[in-house]
Amino acid sequence: MTARGRPARLSRAAIVAAARRLVERDGVEALTMRRVADELGASPMALYRHVRGKDELLVLLLDELAAAVPRPRLPADPRERVLTASRHIRDGLAEHPWIVDVLAGGDLIAPSILWLMEEIVAGFLAGGLSPARAADGYRVIWQFTVGDLVVRRGLSQVAALGRPPFVLGVLQSADPERFPALASVAGEWAGARGRDTYEPGLRALVDGLLS
Repeated sequence: MTARGRPARLSRAAIVAAARRLVERDGVEALTMRRVADELGASPMALYRHVRGKDELLVLLLDELAAAVPRPRLPADPRERVLTASRHIRDGLAEHPWIVDVLAGGDLIAPSILWLMEEIVAGFLAGGLSPARAADGYRVIWQFTVGDLVVRRGLSQVAALGRPPFVLGVLQSADPERFPALASVAGEWAGARGRDTYEPGLRALVDGLLS
């Protein structure tokens, strides 16, 4: 934290940089204008001369990270274009897990990521979907991707505790008389939990949407 006193001249870039340090260190729930001001050794009112509030600060932070995402060479084939762009979104979000908490709220977006959304929707349109179905298709992929990242983060947090996952114990001890299907796959849950199923799931989604 910067020492309190008369701070150096504030700028929007300095405020965004302080916000990034804060969320990457303490999580997005720690982000408040007062906490950012403390990072900079300034008053909260001084920040409001540069950003209107927390939501605008989050958008600026998201946009800075999105602008740094490299643009891959995307395939011409519509299906492969959708798959590649979707993977790129997932990989970018996985580098900054706190972003998922922000975007899952459904109200904020980074304008600099529109090019990836454009590629996914364009792929669906080129694959024969109507505009309405293309929009639905993007939403399905987005929800699947966010869900995958949330679950993966939860698995990592449980693994860090160093104890057997509670859910595994419940699933593996399912009563075969009441839950015969669950009991028949009881020995598969641990392996399934450890596998990255994003790729096969993504392919199944895209194939289903384009069929």
